[in-house]
Amino acid sequence: MTPSPLARPPDGGWGWVVAGSAFVVNGLSYGLLRSLGLALPALAEYFDQSTQDTSWISAITLAVQQAASPVGSALSTRWGARPVVMVGGLITSLGFILSAFASSLLHLYLSLGLLAGSGWALVFAPALGTVSRYFSKRRVLAVGLALTGNGVASLLLAPVLQLLLDAFGWRGALLLLGATTLHLTPCGALLRPLPLSGDPITPPHSPLDALGLTLFTHSAFAVFALGTTLVGLGYFIPYVHLAPHALDLGLGGYGAALVVAGAAVGDAGTRLVSGWLADHGWIPLPRLLAMTGALTGLGLVAVGLVQEQEEGWGGPLLAAAGAYGMSAGAFAPLVFGVLPGLVGLGGILQATGLVMMLMSLGGLLGPPLSGFLRDVTGDFKASFLVCGSFILSGSFIYLMLPGALPPCHPTPPPPTPSAEQGELLPSPESALGSPKDPHSFSNTNC
Repeated sequence: MTPSPLARPPDGGWGWVVAGSAFVVNGLSYGLLRSLGLALPALAEYFDQSTQDTSWISAITLAVQQAASPVGSALSTRWGARPVVMVGGLITSLGFILSAFASSLLHLYLSLGLLAGSGWALVFAPALGTVSRYFSKRRVLAVGLALTGNGVASLLLAPVLQLLLDAFGWRGALLLLGATTLHLTPCGALLRPLPLSGDPITPPHSPLDALGLTLFTHSAFAVFALGTTLVGLGYFIPYVHLAPHALDLGLGGYGAALVVAGAAVGDAGTRLVSGWLADHGWIPLPRLLAMTGALTGLGLVAVGLVQEQEEGWGGPLLAAAGAYGMSAGAFAPLVFGVLPGLVGLGGILQATGLVMMLMSLGGLLGPPLSGFLRDVTGDFKASFLVCGSFILSGSFIYLMLPGALPPCHPTPPPPTPSAEQGELLPSPESALGSPKDPHSFSNTNC
């Protein structure tokens, strides 16, 4: 029997199981992708290719995973998140298994980039969107808990992947990763559907409605989209080139793994703190988003300014990577936590997929640009400096969101829709959410 729609999210209960499932999904997608850079030097040596060429493996994987996320969201809107995530886990595992038998970089582009990336596109956005549907007052904290899987998995997988590379080579390591990613399928089985009163009664009538592309016609979401695209150009560079950058600076394989793990610790440690801070409403959510984005850009600049290490264990680079990880971890849950205030809970799955698509533009262009700058300059310093500037630019764009800047003169907010409706209904110029909602955005018009 189909359960009756709830008036509002339960803000707990089975939602914590869903958050735990999304935690594992995030770890086996972005956490694994962040550690995958440790295998790139071995692939470049085996196939006798440049850093730029091997960077396309991670770039294509990331771009496909994010560009196809609206498709995963649309399928979830029609069929539910549970079956979509389960199928996505099977596809991801198959992509890693086939990549273990690669005979060329083109093979890896297709198996890891296209196939595994397509599987990841079906798991992340539906899982994270389902978490947002289960929570209201503690929504950003729950999203932060789910996104902590990224940092925890990076912390565990970076040394494990280096150990697998040393023991079994890159083929054996990819084969074992294929078995690991198969655990995405039982995670999808835990995503119990939750009907809410604000959900559409009928499925979308057109592909534009199914993908949520009409959201771009609203000014606040358009500003958010532009800022997110710029941030994406630099945000994923450390996922691919932090480990090779550490190797270039004179650290060994395990030293590079330590640097990646240090960034992962900082990342995981601040996601929950950021979610807790956002849910208390002491700082408006758009302003907090812009602040943490700017700190993330400065962290990347600091990583690029670290000088070559003649000896030692890479303390300066580890400190800079940890600072970047802390700021990036604080930024991540806010990107998705701001969405219900923009589109409402009824459109959260579609909006999450669109955010992933926007960041895919940066995920596709950023790593190859970083690899090109490395091939031209001989190191990754220019890569991190340029990509950090992209994140800083996107953070300045976020200042145009409602509530990001203090109002010129305080005015009482007009009657607003509930947090489940977001900004788009009924008045785009009203405050987002309700005055008592910690996620509400104040009107900043003078």
